[in-house]
Amino acid sequence: WGSQHEVSWSWLWENVERMLKALMGKPAAQEKALAKLYSSLDEAALMVIRKEVYQKFFALAPAGQDYFKQSTTRLYFIADKLVAMTLDMYKEPKRMVEDISALGLRHVGYGIPTDLFGPFVTGCVQVVRMLTDDDAAEEAFRWSLNLISRMLTRVINEGSTIVMKAINVNSAKMLKKAVACAPRGKRAIWMLNVQVGTQSISPLMWAIETGSLESAKAIIQDLLTIRADRDRYYYGMDSMFERHPDVIQRLCLDAPALMPILLDGLIWRSRVSENGQRRVNYYIKHLMVDAHGDFNKTVEWITDNQD
Repeated sequence: WGSQHEVSWSWLWENVERMLKALMGKPAAQEKALAKLYSSLDEAALMVIRKEVYQKFFALAPAGQDYFKQSTTRLYFIADKLVAMTLDMYKEPKRMVEDISALGLRHVGYGIPTDLFGPFVTGCVQVVRMLTDDDAAEEAFRWSLNLISRMLTRVINEGSTIVMKAINVNSAKMLKKAVACAPRGKRAIWMLNVQVGTQSISPLMWAIETGSLESAKAIIQDLLTIRADRDRYYYGMDSMFERHPDVIQRLCLDAPALMPILLDGLIWRSRVSENGQRRVNYYIKHLMVDAHGDFNKTVEWITDNQD
């Protein structure tokens, strides 16, 4: 620690102090102005927001059209949700941080580029400017939406791991290359958990839900491969079933083609034969009992699947 560290530290907190002082007392007034604006909007004005937001956004960023392919009803729902979030950010900031973190992780799974958030915010502000002459309400809307945008950008940047990027393009080759970078003791975690704040997403479940079955197959095979070093063995079976006790059910419902891959991974075959026989281990603990020691529902799920 030297004089340069001292200067840097002082500069950082002086800027933090300056920004906090500039905002002291403003959020309460901005909340009132924004609530007053929303209470004055009738159904026709809300319909203008629903339609114009996307027209403005697509004019500013034509590439954004590739990520808004949902039905009109769904797009209108997103616009309504956006309006509600800007006010809820003032009313319930703690809850909104959790909700936005979860939303950001879903955007990681969808592969949304963060450079589209700027044009989207600009387009939304332009629409609000069409509906009001109240500068305070417009500033309140801009401040809240900018904050949401920055939070989403941070979550996406932190959550966009190389494993998630491989899943987004459904490439088994990319996924194997990605997990090859992982320390042996962390390999399973990279494929089972992406954590940002208090929110998390599972790359394995995301691959199954989005139909990226090549990636899901590669993950299951990698998790159920036995590895070793001089200190210990590494086998991702326990981690997989602890993270997803219902993985058998999810595969039965969404990806039955992966069931043989998973079941094959629960078998170890010795490469050495003795007297014409080969030793085989079946790792079926998690198929028979759950984490509480009760009978597992695996047989029930497989029976329901008529398998």
